[in-house]
Amino acid sequence: MSRLRSAALRLFATVVVAGATISAATPTAAHAAGTDWDWWLDTYGVQAAHDAGLTGAGVKIAVIDESINPNLPVFQGRNLTVSDTVICPDRTPAATDVADAGAIHGSTVTAMIIGNGTGAGGLRGIAPEADVTFYGYGTGSDDCRPDTDLEITDFGYAVKTAVDDGADIITTSITMGARSADGPAVAYALSRGVAIIAGTPNPDMLAVYDKDLGAMNGIVAASAIGREGDLQTSQNGEVLALSQTTVVAAGKNLPSVGRVDDWDASAPSSGSSFAAPVVAGMLALAAQKTPAASGTQLVQALVRTTNGQVHDLTRTDDGFGYGAAWLPTLLSVDPTTFPDETPLTDKAAGIPTPDQISEAVSAGGYVPIEKQDSFTQYGDDEEASTPGIGPLIVWIIAGVVGLLVLAIVVVVAIVVSQRRKAGKEFTS
Repeated sequence: MSRLRSAALRLFATVVVAGATISAATPTAAHAAGTDWDWWLDTYGVQAAHDAGLTGAGVKIAVIDESINPNLPVFQGRNLTVSDTVICPDRTPAATDVADAGAIHGSTVTAMIIGNGTGAGGLRGIAPEADVTFYGYGTGSDDCRPDTDLEITDFGYAVKTAVDDGADIITTSITMGARSADGPAVAYALSRGVAIIAGTPNPDMLAVYDKDLGAMNGIVAASAIGREGDLQTSQNGEVLALSQTTVVAAGKNLPSVGRVDDWDASAPSSGSSFAAPVVAGMLALAAQKTPAASGTQLVQALVRTTNGQVHDLTRTDDGFGYGAAWLPTLLSVDPTTFPDETPLTDKAAGIPTPDQISEAVSAGGYVPIEKQDSFTQYGDDEEASTPGIGPLIVWIIAGVVGLLVLAIVVVVAIVVSQRRKAGKEFTS
């Protein structure tokens, strides 16, 4: 699944534009000895955008993750709300237990958007004045079934709830497989012009996922790169070149908010978990600058302004997708000049389908799938029939099939639990 990139682009050290070289800004002082965790802010010219009044003010961003500690210093003075909608029954999205790795993860990705620069890691958000609502699955290593009559998954339910609540941009850094029951919720978001960003799998998840959320139509799949424009690599040095990548963004050697057993400590971390909120923050600044633009137009602008250039849609399968998301160039264009429809309609998962998107647009709302008894949080069950045989044989076959199905469910449950757990951890 891994492929080496086709061009030696050093997009974070320098960007070559029409023969000219745009150098990265001088790094700011490190937050701790031997660290330079602000490199991504300097590279993207975030301070210049803030100085121009672009801080994400008035833009509503939904963060979908496991849990968050909203009481941390990094969120003081920021517009942060923890949604009171329960995504997973019997779980809570707000967690202050430092032993909860999910809370560290959710707090870190949220601070990438609105962090005030205080506390562990000193994270400064790319869109510090955005209105962020956190939708949490709650602590747990497995998926859940939402307490609703809808045929919908936990991810789909979080997306639908965020759209209903008026989100302009949705971002998630929890990696999981794409499921057909997610289709209507994503179609609903697209019909409302809401941009959705998802972090792609990290190297330790390659054997688990080949159709993750980023492989769904309309979702921006964000992969991580380092300061020199290098993709993540596996432990054996294999480059993580995911074909479903839409754009790449900063995601290597960045600080965590807290460390297991210590909210006052931090450590350099890497993973696509960082890249997703970085892209979401970029879109928030563009949305503030051009409030008439829809989320789908913002995505059109995002993929047409990569690598420091304004260009036609050009995509590769070498792991870089449309290229490196580039804030200064994104802010240089008017998104309303681009089509008000998603450019991401040929993803591997094939969902939502064009018909689902059209139906959502026509209906002006969420178009549910009729609830089936066969629904599981892991996907769609296949129904089997045994016509033309006697009752005794039917019972025998049913018993054998039942045992096989039970075994498969147990195996799938273990695999999914490992997947969800992996998606909640940074790789280093």
